[in-house]
Amino acid sequence: MIRWIKSHQEYMDFMQAAKACRTEHFYAPTLPSPEGLALGITISKKVGKAVQRNRLKRRIKAWCIMHPEDLATQGRMNLIARKGAAELSWEQLSAELCQLMRSV
Repeated sequence: MIRWIKSHQEYMDFMQAAKACRTEHFYAPTLPSPEGLALGITISKKVGKAVQRNRLKRRIKAWCIMHPEDLATQGRMNLIARKGAAELSWEQLSAELCQLMRSV
């Protein structure tokens, strides 16, 4: 079961993350956590307008729900979208997220 990170303090903890994975459109700092998987999503205004950012966030959440086998089983991860991520098709988004999760 995925726990979604919502508090500001949890997002601030990622400033000290020693391990991070990158793809062309995503950056994901990770932290250890014994209580299971916690996932946060960060999308800045550089990615696009509010409609594009919200759509991308919904698509990332949908991918996580549809592909639980590709997600890590433990730890905390903040998935940060980079410029150009909002223009990805569903297939491109899925492929890039799979690649990112494999490298975690």
